[in-house]
Amino acid sequence: MILVTGESLIDMLPRNLGGEPCLRPVPGGSPFNVALALGRLAAPVRYLCRLSEDPFGDLLTRTLKESGVDLNWCPRTRALSTLGFVDLDPKSGSARYSFYTDNTAGCSLTPADVPSPLPSTVEAVHVGSFAMAIEPFGSAIETLVERELGERCLSLDPNIRSFLVGNRDRFLLRYLRIAGRADLLRMSLEDVEWLHPRSKPEEVARAYLDAGVKLVVITRGADGASAFSRQHEVSVQAPEVKVVDTVGAGDTFQAALLCWLWERQRLTRAGLASLTKEEIQSLLQFASAAASVTCSRAGCNPPTRKDLPGATG
Repeated sequence: MILVTGESLIDMLPRNLGGEPCLRPVPGGSPFNVALALGRLAAPVRYLCRLSEDPFGDLLTRTLKESGVDLNWCPRTRALSTLGFVDLDPKSGSARYSFYTDNTAGCSLTPADVPSPLPSTVEAVHVGSFAMAIEPFGSAIETLVERELGERCLSLDPNIRSFLVGNRDRFLLRYLRIAGRADLLRMSLEDVEWLHPRSKPEEVARAYLDAGVKLVVITRGADGASAFSRQHEVSVQAPEVKVVDTVGAGDTFQAALLCWLWERQRLTRAGLASLTKEEIQSLLQFASAAASVTCSRAGCNPPTRKDLPGATG
């Protein structure tokens, strides 16, 4: 089983209804999307986050359940759901975000909510996104990483939202503590530029490998993705697709990475370290194919296995 933790929220997507602009509520949040996509790809996944008792919380809960995500560690709360407002670039479909997070359910997980000890059925843990930058969720994530991982594989996606980082130096200290335990690290090019300004992506990847990360993946949107291990460096092109928007594309990519590795019993430190060049290429192609499907749909609507007949998986 893969445990995913991080914020959940409702993305308010701009749409046009009868010639009038409106906002469409769509379940989201980077870790939420990862859990959703894992469930749709038929990987065993459990989500750890508080969910509101309000109608939006019901929508979040129903969406995950319908995709086969285990919600046994998702306590319900009377706090209102976290909201994200999305602005789409009319040419590229790329998304810009603003969030309402204070005292909301999707950002309120506490260290006391983290199960201890984790059952042996949890093989890997995925963490990240802006939950690391806010309290109490950031402390909950750090508690999980420090107390419970042991020999489990740790996957990290920083998914930086700089406008939610109140104190850059303090955040970087926490991020580096967590990254220092990571085995699989996926970063967007924007993450690299914010976390490591004036550094080349290849140099950043090699520095993480030197620090103990087993596989570093850097995604470049329409320009494809690259993966770095101790032995190999592999790049693939992004599939051609008519982009509706890019909401959840990176999260789907992340979930597909985890799914591919889990299916082949490579979602371990040793498994990641021993991937061949051909395997890494297949891994990136599968993740890119999954992400391209999400780009062809409104909001984060990840593919199922049936949606990926031509993918190498």
